[in-house]
Amino acid sequence: MDKPVPKAGQETDPEDDMRRVEALEARVKAARKSPENPPSNQVSQRQTNVAYRVLVDIIAGLLVGGFLGYWLDRWLGLAPYLLVTMIFLGLVAGANNAWRAIRAYAEDTAKDEQSDRPSER
Repeated sequence: MDKPVPKAGQETDPEDDMRRVEALEARVKAARKSPENPPSNQVSQRQTNVAYRVLVDIIAGLLVGGFLGYWLDRWLGLAPYLLVTMIFLGLVAGANNAWRAIRAYAEDTAKDEQSDRPSER
């Protein structure tokens, strides 16, 4: 700022104040129109979605495997063997689904990057 703000009791120049406000508004408008690094919200949103899907897949596999194992143990009377086995199988199934989601995301990202590059001739 060019001039300090006057203290109470001192007279102010309204035209000078208006010029400073207009200059500040022009700088704000210029800053809003041309961001140097526009945020990439779409990429971060996709990454977040994939991370949540991985988390849900693994937790769902553990829960379904645990429930089935517990239910089969109670039904067949083979306590804790089927519970442990089904929890392990649920973890493997959840990790497999998570791996497929990550692989699909990586392929989509590679396609997007390839389409963004200019073709070389």
